[in-house]
Amino acid sequence: MENNYAKNLTMLKKCQKIYNIIFWVYCISCIPTAVMILIYGTLALASSVNENVFSFTATMILLVALFVTGLLSVYKKEKRFTYLPIPIAILLSLIQCFDDMFFLNVITLDSMESLYIVIAVASSIILTVVNKKYRWLEQQDGFPYFNERFEENKNKVSEQKKNSPYQHYIDRYKNSSGKMDEI
Repeated sequence: MENNYAKNLTMLKKCQKIYNIIFWVYCISCIPTAVMILIYGTLALASSVNENVFSFTATMILLVALFVTGLLSVYKKEKRFTYLPIPIAILLSLIQCFDDMFFLNVITLDSMESLYIVIAVASSIILTVVNKKYRWLEQQDGFPYFNERFEENKNKVSEQKKNSPYQHYIDRYKNSSGKMDEI
């Protein structure tokens, strides 16, 4: 039983490590690009005719949405959130294809849009596999600690809840005096 707990704990730690790696991939890919788009886009919009306001706003909203859905897919551990970043990455790519945003060419979003699609698809595939392992681990005894002492303590607490609230005091009084005749 102890060996089973150790294996399950190791698998849980691997799942958590993968979740953290994917979190940092989304952070490293989205946050710097969003900051650069905000800076260069604001400068470009301030210096020229405001014809790219829609593109600038849509790109910022989609980058933030990609980041948020990426985080939801990592930490909610639900199937419905796993595939959300893919359509948002595709929409981000389509906006770049249909509207030439000259300020984005400075920061090479042209090459980043394909990277976002690759990140979204790869993380969705990886998260699908990891979420299956995590769901299986949730069904095992000892989740999330996988410790025998914790399970024993949990069993003691459940036994105490089964007894009446006064049973504990009666048992304690029996053990202390030895006889119930005095009551």
